[in-house]
Amino acid sequence: MIGTTIALEDGAPVFTPAQMGEALGLDPDALRVELRAGRVHGVVERGEGEDAGRTRATLRWRSLEVVVVLDETGRVLAFERRGDWRVRGFAPSPPGR
Repeated sequence: MIGTTIALEDGAPVFTPAQMGEALGLDPDALRVELRAGRVHGVVERGEGEDAGRTRATLRWRSLEVVVVLDETGRVLAFERRGDWRVRGFAPSPPGR
């Protein structure tokens, strides 16, 4: 797990490289390579109505999607990893294929 709290800046989560790498299952060097190549993406959504005060951050890398739900203080309420090809033993195609 990426810890129990994520820092917030103006209500948006700010993941440390260690938290992001752990969430995606990447070591620091691999994370840097993937970030520079533009293969890591993120989306932040703020809750409305009954979800007001909550924030959902979704990190995407290749087929992997990591969803983290936070309360208004940055405390992690939920963590889910979906579509991780490594669980099934598949490997991504080499670059350029």
